[in-house]
Amino acid sequence: MNTDIKTLQSIAETLEEEPLASQRTLAEKAGMSIGLMNAVLKRFVERGWIMLSNVNLRKLSYAVTPKGISELSARSQKFAKRTFELANSYNKIICDVVAKAKNDGKTALVLYGESYIKFLLVYACEKENFRFIEKKVDEPLVKDSLLIVGELNDEEIISRLSKEGCINLLEILKV
Repeated sequence: MNTDIKTLQSIAETLEEEPLASQRTLAEKAGMSIGLMNAVLKRFVERGWIMLSNVNLRKLSYAVTPKGISELSARSQKFAKRTFELANSYNKIICDVVAKAKNDGKTALVLYGESYIKFLLVYACEKENFRFIEKKVDEPLVKDSLLIVGELNDEEIISRLSKEGCINLLEILKV
């Protein structure tokens, strides 16, 4: 079903850019053959997600129906809910790690490199009244601190800093 939703999303985006897009264009944008797109469009028409109309004797036009838009919206909301649940789970893990580091006598959390979830690290530090410091991956390690290497660094850098005493952020989150 997820493949269908991705295809419907691709069709919707293509039709938004090019309202009279051909089946060939829809297929190209979705990364599939024209024959497969034809079968998909028929299935989507049966589900009520797509509406066909004749532009002339040789050309059809396609439109995403309100039911199709509703399906995309419902899936987007489910995705957002799962994302928020995951963020809350990561937040709890990080807050626990920061609290333990503080109790163990560490003086700060030092993030080496970049992270998509830096904001969660900053939040946990603010919550625990713990210093947050950002460093470049080539700067010296800070003593008496919780040292974390961000997940956006190259594997080689993550490996090197982990060997030097940093904790891989992905290891903390177990992803």
